[in-house]
Formats: sequence, C-alpha cells, structure tokens
Amino acid sequence: MRRLLALTVTVLALVTAGAAPAPAADPAPPAGPGGSVAWSPTGRQALGRPVLYTGSANGAFVAWMDPQLTKPTVVPGTGDPLRTPWGGQVAADQQPFLVSAFNGGFKWGDFDGAVIALGASYRSPVGGEASLIVYDDGSFTVGAWGRDNDPNKQVVALRQNLGMLVDGGAPTPAASNPGAWGASVAGVATARGAVGVDANGALLWAGGRVSPLDLASALVASGAVRGMQLDINPDWVNFNSYDVGPDNVAHGNGLYGATGSNRYLSPDGRDFIAVFIRGMVVTGATATLGAGALHTQVKVK
Repeated sequence: MRRLLALTVTVLALVTAGAAPAPAADPAPPAGPGGSVAWSPTGRQALGRPVLYTGSANGAFVAWMDPQLTKPTVVPGTGDPLRTPWGGQVAADQQPFLVSAFNGGFKWGDFDGAVIALGASYRSPVGGEASLIVYDDGSFTVGAWGRDNDPNKQVVALRQNLGMLVDGGAPTPAASNPGAWGASVAGVATARGAVGVDANGALLWAGGRVSPLDLASALVASGAVRGMQLDINPDWVNFNSYDVGPDNVAHGNGLYGATGSNRYLSPDGRDFIAVFIRGMVVTGATATLGAGALHTQVKVK
C-alpha cells in the first residue's frame, strides 16, 4: 500500500468522506475541450482543475467532462428497466463524488438493445447498435457495438439506443431522416439529448429543442468523433451538475431541461447516466480521491 501511494492508479475501494485534499496534480491535464464551442468551466473541481465545461452549439446546450478524472455509470430507474439496487437514484454514499447526471435512452419497450448496470444485465448487446460503454478500469467510449468496443476489456456498464448519430467526426446519413429517431410530441425540433466522445476520449453531452441533424451538428461542433442519441421529448431530456458542500451532501443545478435541479437524487422511474469523480491515488497523498469501483462484473454475451 505504501508503494501504491506513490503512483497514480485506479482503486477499488470507496473513499472516506472528507479525505485530505491531494497536494499534487496527477494525472497531467488532458488537451481540454475542443471544437468550435466557447467553453466555460462549470461546477466543482478535482485536483485543482475543472472537470466539467459547458457551452452552446447549433441551438443546443453542450457539456464536456474530463476523461481522466471522471467516469460514467448507468443507473436503472425504479421501473424502466426493472431491478434497481440504488432505488432509481444516485446512492447516498456515492453522492459526494457526483459531477453530473443526464437522461438515459428510450423506454425499455421502444428499443431492442441492451442495458448493463450495477451488476445486472438487461438483454444481450445488439451488434452495430450505438452504445455508451464503460469498462472495469474506468475508461469508456461511445460507438457501434462490435466495432468500437474493446473485446479484451470487461464491460461493467452499457446503454444502447438506436444507430450512430455521429460517426467519423460527422453526422451520419441517418441523422437527416427525422423519422428514424423516435416519436416526437412537438414536431421534428423536440427536446433531444445525445452523448458522444471526442478524439481524446472525453465524454460529451448535447441537448436542445432541435432536429436529429442539428443535434448531431452540435456534437460535432463540440469535437465529437462519435455520438448517439439518447431520449427525446421535454419530460425526459435533462442535464444537471452537482455541487458538494463541506457536509458531503450533493446539491443539483439544472443546466438543461425542466425536470428539477435535484433530479436523480431522489427516485426516478427511468434509467439515467451519472458521472463521478474517478477513484485514484495521487502522488504524495494520504488518502484516495473520488469514487471507487461501483460495478459488479457481469458476463457480456
């Protein structure tokens, strides 16, 4: 253990709340947010640097999350899909590490893909389907299942939904077909959310009352090389950031959507994506930083 404290590694134990601040900025900062967006740091920091940046692009709200200091987790809702160990909300012991959270994908009966979350597997992954994939080492990606996932890594979280919206750094041809992206309650330009990754592996989110093509273009403007649409329509699309005070209690900030600033801190019927400070040991530190492993491994068929 003494030797581990001199390294930057991913840890498997949860952090004790109120741990001493890390005196060294490890790992080195990534390239930072890119694209053509005028990004602004938003919310909490880790290791003395922002972990979340936000901005706007092509009529949509956009967010960038540090690929070295954050990791996403798929959280089932209370009813869609079923069997949720966290009760449809961010578990209380994980809330001190919460950076942001946003909506998941279509209702269980409206897509044919898989969800892997918190040790449970809901249906087998569908080849070629757009997928948010998280591995047991904390790394993650967005891409087509069977092409962009790493078969040598253990998948601990997966959310599939439809086909690719952005691929090769450009909107896919299907993005120009509004009928391929779900039933809108407000015409083509309804509330839509999407998630993607940039060339440095950072997680991106975009949301707005936009067409599928405009949503794809917003991701591309944010630097996305691949991206997927998640849920649509005003009741579901939402992005919150979270601040954590000295009492280690998370407090939400509603940055996009009208579904409440503290959404995901109380039971929600639908699945969602929570993004946490990643657990690590920092050079010279006396304690670990961030959330450790949140997943029980499941076998991907």
